[in-house]
Amino acid sequence: MKLQTIVEPKHEGQKLDIGSKVLLLGSCFTDSIGRKMEYFGFQCCRNPFGILYNPFSIATALEHCIAGKDITEDDLVCQNNVWHSWLHHSSFSDVDKDKCLENCNAAIHHAHNFMKHANYVIITWGTALVYTLKEKELVVGNCHKMPGTMFHRGMASVADVVERYTQLVKHLQAYNHQARIIFTVSPIRHWKEGYRENLLSKSVLHLAIDELQRTVGGCLYFPSYEIVMDELRDYRFYDVDMLHPSTVAVEIIWEKFLNTYTDERTRQICGMVDKYRKMKEHRPFFPEAEEYKKHLLKTEQLETELRNLLGRDITD
Repeated sequence: MKLQTIVEPKHEGQKLDIGSKVLLLGSCFTDSIGRKMEYFGFQCCRNPFGILYNPFSIATALEHCIAGKDITEDDLVCQNNVWHSWLHHSSFSDVDKDKCLENCNAAIHHAHNFMKHANYVIITWGTALVYTLKEKELVVGNCHKMPGTMFHRGMASVADVVERYTQLVKHLQAYNHQARIIFTVSPIRHWKEGYRENLLSKSVLHLAIDELQRTVGGCLYFPSYEIVMDELRDYRFYDVDMLHPSTVAVEIIWEKFLNTYTDERTRQICGMVDKYRKMKEHRPFFPEAEEYKKHLLKTEQLETELRNLLGRDITD
């Protein structure tokens, strides 16, 4: 008996290898997958604007990264003696205005240089609900716990999202013709927005991606949302908040992603990297014991082997 509806992603194009450069933008789900890629030795630039949720804020972030465009003081706001960027996650905020700008722009410049040679851009949309700053008519990436009266709340339309990303994808491909985009929809439910609003929001995102795939070249889709909602539809695959995927769920999604977008050689190298990291983490009871000295030698040999395979240190 089959007790699950299994989601089997398919990809027949160019595969990711361990030397691929991957830019990741979007929700905290993107952050989870990005951390997995970094752990296994892929070269990543992860969320240069911090965690973002709506398609328009993610588009703005990608536009800044492509152009290497700095943010300015006009993009900042001060609340309780802390400076925030309307375009960035609060992880970039600082009590020093200049430091806040420096943090934001350093990440933009790094992403700009990284994108020149990126093979893939992974974009994860979390919600189609957007908050627009009334004063500037600006879609914000983060409200930074400001009063709700400062914002208009609304649902993005499929047409508006498709129009914005049709131009953006063309802009990206002109900047880097080899880069391909993998879209995903975050399986994390935005329950505070309302259960029906969350469902409508996810529907907008799915329809927009489907339209982009049909009308714009180089756009792929990975069904992380479907894996959680259909294959893993059990609360044991959720974290304690019952909204975010659990560690086990992220592992399952990562395994499916790896099997979909990489070849056998890359997966073997990932296995070697995993073994190496676990060997490095080993802490002996008796550091002077002969067995531990052998362990250190094997770790060093594996590190050398990986350096030769990757052409760089595993920590680079």
